[in-house]
Amino acid sequence: MRIRANNPGPMTLTGTNTYVLTSQDDTSAVVIDPGPEMADHREAFLAEVADRDLRAILLTHQHADHSEMLGSIDQWAPEVPVYAVLERFARHTDPVADGDEVAFGDSPADVLRVVATPGHTSDSISLIHAGALYSGDTILGEGTTIVTHPEGSLRDYLDSLGRLRTLLDEGEFAIIEPAHGPRIDDPAEVIDYYRSHRLERIEQVKAALTQGATTAAEVCDIVYHDVDASVRPAAEQIVKAQLAYLDALPAADDV
Repeated sequence: MRIRANNPGPMTLTGTNTYVLTSQDDTSAVVIDPGPEMADHREAFLAEVADRDLRAILLTHQHADHSEMLGSIDQWAPEVPVYAVLERFARHTDPVADGDEVAFGDSPADVLRVVATPGHTSDSISLIHAGALYSGDTILGEGTTIVTHPEGSLRDYLDSLGRLRTLLDEGEFAIIEPAHGPRIDDPAEVIDYYRSHRLERIEQVKAALTQGATTAAEVCDIVYHDVDASVRPAAEQIVKAQLAYLDALPAADDV
């Protein structure tokens, strides 16, 4: 079940998606990304949990529109473990890492597998269960995502996209449930576009530098000249991540 928080905006699209998955025997549940601290949103996803045993909460990454609700967790789920990469969010359990499995029921099928997908942030993970990839902000249901700076990395992001494409080709998932926007039924097309779009932007940044741009703001004026003012700060973050990526490349690297 997808429950959308009422926090629409330039960065959150129509709002942050919280997911409630239930066990095979329908007696237990898990919550993915509890979302922003909004009472109506908390009531909505807890209503989907209902009288099931809430076994776990998973956080795809640190940003407040995904994690803020954890600030009140002592009120609504005091004993429930929180699984996250960063220790400051992990609760009643160790931080998770790539390949870990989180059980939320008694059936062998009641398991979420952690896939490390850093890039958007250093702590970004995706989760695989029952043919679906819960992608957090690594892949969105609409548009493309931001590579934040300095907490994100464009090199890591490109590597994560490549890994997700491999997992898709291997049949590990067939759909994507993103943290913002609708379900993605054509993952191959979207992942390939994300990668080609990033590589195209890198070439545009190179061209801007050749034209004489020397700062992130100047590059942004050229490469992202048509973005709305509301997302200009995000565009400058992306440019900073692109410049850091280019600075780290060997001189002979053409990517």
